[in-house]
Amino acid sequence: MNLLATELSNLGFLRVTGTEAAEFLQNLTSNDVRHLDDSTAQHSSICSPKGRMLASFLLFRMGGDYILLMPAEMVEKVKKRLTMYILRSKVSIEEASLSATGVSGTGFPQGLPERSLEVVKTSSGIAIRLSESRILFVNESGEGNPENKSFGKADLPYWERLEILEGIPAVYPETEGLFVPQMVNFELIGGVSFQKGCYPGQEVVTRTHFLGKVKRRMVLAHVDSAHPVSPGEEIFCGDEATGTVARCAPAPEGGCDLLAVIQMENREGDLHLKSGEKLQLLQMPYSLS
Repeated sequence: MNLLATELSNLGFLRVTGTEAAEFLQNLTSNDVRHLDDSTAQHSSICSPKGRMLASFLLFRMGGDYILLMPAEMVEKVKKRLTMYILRSKVSIEEASLSATGVSGTGFPQGLPERSLEVVKTSSGIAIRLSESRILFVNESGEGNPENKSFGKADLPYWERLEILEGIPAVYPETEGLFVPQMVNFELIGGVSFQKGCYPGQEVVTRTHFLGKVKRRMVLAHVDSAHPVSPGEEIFCGDEATGTVARCAPAPEGGCDLLAVIQMENREGDLHLKSGEKLQLLQMPYSLS
């Protein structure tokens, strides 16, 4: 067993409850909530009427409720936006007191989820398989996680980098409203359903899909930057702005690894930060075609 546990204090949760919770989320999110049960999780998002992502999150069920997991700094923003749509719906939205632990590596014990985005119950909460080498444990705050007591420890940047290397995007306050889901490859990781009914921005997202015209895509890159790189930071090709940093984390060898949304016609060009450091494009873990 070679496993490392990371306490994910940078994440926050919203709990959506009520007899009409499923219908409420179905009408507002980019994925098909009707297919979500206690044994599965899904990537999903909320978009503006123009199809730009206002938030991205992992959506799953726990104790009969719907849970949205996202960067902690997005929780209050998403809560306010969802609350705008409640009207007379029999729905309640509140911040959930849950804790998350990410475990990465090889040699997971038996009884844990094996398929991507599969969910199983544990003695203190649930476990969600995120990838071949990563499982997320979610528990009620204060209950701890007995499953990971024998694991080694890893810090937050370590886990963030693993997510980046797997091509998993996230929306932060600095990038809110910048990207259509396809720009961050969201449909490629199963975050968009093109068969479900209407939701805000659905017409733009669907039209982009069926026309097949995505001029900007998210790529994986490394930069030997002497200063910290942040989401929302501009990327240039020559003298022209061509993209935006979506997510970043320190790399073990120095500098940082990042996900960036760029004009695809410029991906072979002189890509660099405003400060001049050049981007080295890396192989994405999935095909962009």
